[in-house]
Amino acid sequence: MSRRKGAARAKPAPIAVKNVSKPLTSKENTHFLEALKLYEGKQFKKSIKLLDGILKKNAKNPDTLALKGLNLQFLGEQSEGSIYMTQAIKLIEGTHASAICCHVMGIYMKATKDYVEAIKWFQASMDNGSANQQIYRDLASLQSQIGDYKNALVSRKKYWESFLGYRANWTALAIAQDLNGERQQAVNTLSQFEKMADGKITDAEKFEHSECLIYKNDIMYRNAGSDKDKLEKVLKHLNDIEPKISDKYSVLEKKANIYMKMGQFKEASIVYRTLIKRNPDNFHYYKLLEVSLGIKNNNKLRKLLYEKLSTFYPRCEPPKFIPLTFIKDEGELSKKLEAYVIPQLNRGVPATFSNVKPLYQKRSQLVPKLIETIVLSHLESINVEESPVPYIWTCYFLAQHFLFLKNFTKAQEYIDMAIKHTPTLVEFYILKGRIFKHQGELVKAAEVVDEGRQLDLQDRFINCKSVKYYLRANNIEKAVEVVSLFTKNENSVNGVKDLHLVEAAWFIVEQAEAYYRLYLDESKRLITLNKELTEVDEKDEAKKNDLALQVKDCTWNCNKYQGLSIKRFTAISKFYQQFEDDKLDFHSYCMRKGTPRAYLDMLKWGDKIYTKPMYVRSMEGASKIYFEIDTNQKVTQAKIAQGEEPVIISNKQLKKEAAALHKRQEQEKKSVMAYSEDQDNDPFGDKMIHTKHPLREFDETFYSQYNKQVRDDERDCLLDFEYNYRIGKSALCLGSMSKLNARIPEGSSPQASAIIAVMATILLKAAKEGQFDEVAKMVALKSLETQYNGLISLEQTDFQEFNDLAEKYPSLSTNLIILQFMYRFPTVFDQTKVKSMIINAAATLDPYGQFQILNYTLV
Repeated sequence: MSRRKGAARAKPAPIAVKNVSKPLTSKENTHFLEALKLYEGKQFKKSIKLLDGILKKNAKNPDTLALKGLNLQFLGEQSEGSIYMTQAIKLIEGTHASAICCHVMGIYMKATKDYVEAIKWFQASMDNGSANQQIYRDLASLQSQIGDYKNALVSRKKYWESFLGYRANWTALAIAQDLNGERQQAVNTLSQFEKMADGKITDAEKFEHSECLIYKNDIMYRNAGSDKDKLEKVLKHLNDIEPKISDKYSVLEKKANIYMKMGQFKEASIVYRTLIKRNPDNFHYYKLLEVSLGIKNNNKLRKLLYEKLSTFYPRCEPPKFIPLTFIKDEGELSKKLEAYVIPQLNRGVPATFSNVKPLYQKRSQLVPKLIETIVLSHLESINVEESPVPYIWTCYFLAQHFLFLKNFTKAQEYIDMAIKHTPTLVEFYILKGRIFKHQGELVKAAEVVDEGRQLDLQDRFINCKSVKYYLRANNIEKAVEVVSLFTKNENSVNGVKDLHLVEAAWFIVEQAEAYYRLYLDESKRLITLNKELTEVDEKDEAKKNDLALQVKDCTWNCNKYQGLSIKRFTAISKFYQQFEDDKLDFHSYCMRKGTPRAYLDMLKWGDKIYTKPMYVRSMEGASKIYFEIDTNQKVTQAKIAQGEEPVIISNKQLKKEAAALHKRQEQEKKSVMAYSEDQDNDPFGDKMIHTKHPLREFDETFYSQYNKQVRDDERDCLLDFEYNYRIGKSALCLGSMSKLNARIPEGSSPQASAIIAVMATILLKAAKEGQFDEVAKMVALKSLETQYNGLISLEQTDFQEFNDLAEKYPSLSTNLIILQFMYRFPTVFDQTKVKSMIINAAATLDPYGQFQILNYTLV
C-alpha cells in the first residue's frame, strides 16, 4: 500500500469498545476494495464518495471509517480525518481489527508523524494475517527512526526472507545486524551476497558494490579490536578488494589505521606519506605522520621533517605553518613567521590574518608581538605607487591585527588607509564595520557594511553580512528590506516567509534576538512611562492623556516584540524537528543506493541533532522568555493570594482598545508573517506569550529533545539547573550540580567550586523556605549535607548572609558567567551587590561586550 506524508496532529488515545463494530456485507466489501484502489491511485475524493455510500448503511465499520479518515488526511482536512480515525479506534478492541484496517491505521499514524503508534498498527496488521510483506519494510524504517534497532533487525530479516533477490535487502539486513552488535553475522551476510553476485556486477552497480565491500571491511576492522591475527585478516581483505574500491582515500586511511593498531609504524608512515602526496594541504595527515614516525614530542626532529617536506611541497601551507606552532627560539620563530606572512601579503592574500590567527590564540604572549614588528617594517618598505597590492593588504592585515589586540584606534587608522587607497574593495568595509561593532557603535557598523554592499549588489555574501549587522543594531525593518533582495517574494510583501521556507536559521535566530532586545528596550521604557504617569499632576489632563497613550503604545510593542521573538526561536525548533522527520526517507533510500557508510554517518548525526550550536542558541534564547513568563505568572498569583485584585477594564474601554489594536495588527501582520495565513493564525506569537504553562511549552518545544541527546560533559548545566529548579525537581537540580562538579579537575583550586556553591545556596534557600514539596525538600537537604557541606553553611537562616559567598570565593567577582547566573535569582542574592560586581567585571570586555551586558543583562 502506498505511503504519504501529512501534517502532524494530536493523537487520540485508543479506546476499546467491545462488540460495537459491524462487518461489511459482500456488496459493501466490493465497494470498499474499489475505494481502496482509488485511494492508492490518489483519487481521494472519488474514494470518499464510495465510502460515504457504505457509511450511510453501516456507520460503525472501522475499516470504512479509517479509510475515509486517511483520505481526508491527504486532502488536507486533518481535523476531520482525525475525527473519523478516533471513531474507528473506539470501535476496535485493542488492535483486534482486520489486517487492512490496521494497515490503514499505520499509514495514517505515519503520515501524522506518530511513529510509535504507526509501528503498533503495522505490527498488528501482520499479526492479524496480512499477506503484504512490504509492510515489514515500512515497519523496519519506522523502528530505525525511533532507534529501536533490536526490533528493526527482526523486521529487516523477515522482509529479506521474502525478497532475497534484491541487494538492498541484504545490505539493510547487514546494517541492522551491525547496529545490534552482531558484526560477524553482518560480515557473513555481505559475504553470502558477494558469492551470489560474483561475476554479475554491471558497470552501473560498481559503485554500490565498492561501498558495500569497504563497509564490510569496516565492520571487520571494528570487530577485530586489538587482536593482531584478526587485524592481519582485515588488512589482507583490504588489499584483496582494493582494485574494486572507488574511494582510494578511504583505503589508504584504513590501511594506515590498521598498521598503527598493529604497531607497524614504519608501514603506517609510508601510507601517510602517500596520503600527503595525494593531498598535501591536509593538516591531519601531517600530524598522523608525526605519530607514526614517533617524533610527536621531539621538536628538533619535527623541524627537520617539515623542512624536508617543504622542499617537496613548496606551495602548500602545512609544512610552513606547523613549525610555527612549536618553535621556541624567538629569533628563529621571527624568521619563520616573516617567511610565512610576507609572501602572502605580497601576493595580496586576503586570508593572511585568518591563517595566522590560531597562532595568536595559542601563542598570544609571543606571536602577536613578533608579527607586528615584521609587518610594520614591511609596510614601511613598500613603495605605494609601485606596489599597490602589497600595500593595501598589509594595511588590511594590520587593521585585523590591532582589532584582535583591542587597539581600536590603530585598527581604524589602518583600515582607513586601505579604503583611502582603494575604496572599491568590499572586504575593507566589512572589516571597518567589525571595528565599529567592537567599539559598540552598532548603527555606524551597519551603515559602513551596507556601504560596502552597495559596491556589489549581486554579491549574496555581503548582502547577508549587511543584514546581520542591521539586525545586531536592532534595525529589523531595514534588515528585512535588504535580505528581501535575494528572496522569492511571491504573495508576500517581503522575504520573511521565503526565509522560513528555505530554513535560513542564521537570519531567523538573529531576528529573534533582535526582537528580544527591542522587547527589553520597550520594557524599560514602559517602566519609565508608568512612573511618569503616576507622578503627573491630576490637573494636567493633556499630559496625562498623552502619557496614557504612550503607555498603551509601549505595552503593545512589548507584547509584539516578545511574541515575535519566541515565535522565531520556535521556528528553529521546527526546522530541527523537520530535519529529524526527513531521516525517515533515508532508512530505505540509502539501502537502495547502496551507501551504508553514509547511512551510518547520518544516524550518528541524527543522534546529536538537538545538541547543534544553532539549536542550543535558540533554546537558550527562548528559555529567557519562557522563564520570565513563569516568573510573572508566579508574581501575579502571589499578589492575588495576598488579596490584591487585578485591574478590571470596562467593556466600553476594552472594546475601544481591542478595535484599535486589531487595526494596528492588521497593518503590521503582512510584514511579520512567517507562514501562509491558513497556517499562521498567530503571526505575532501572542498565544505563545500568554500560555498558561510556559515551562511545559519550553520542555516540549526545546528542552526534552536536547536533554535526551546531550552528553553530560557538553550539557548546559546552568540552564539545566534553573529549569529543574523552576519545576520543583530538587533531585534533578542536584544531578545538574553533580554533572557540573564532575568537570572540575581533581586538585584544582577551591575557587573552581564557586559555581557549585552558588547552586547549593539557591537549592538550600528553596528547600528551607518551602518552595519544594516535602519529599523534594528532604532529598535536597540530605544531599546538600552529605555532598556539599564544605561549600556553604547549612545552618544559615538569614539568607542575606549568603551574599558573603563573594568573600569566600573571590573568583566570583570576576566571573561574568557565574555573576549573571546569580543575577537571575533576585530572591536569593542581593541584586544591587551582584549588579555592582557584574559592572566591574564587564570593564575588562570591549565596548560591544559592555554594551550588551549593561543594556540586555542588567534589566
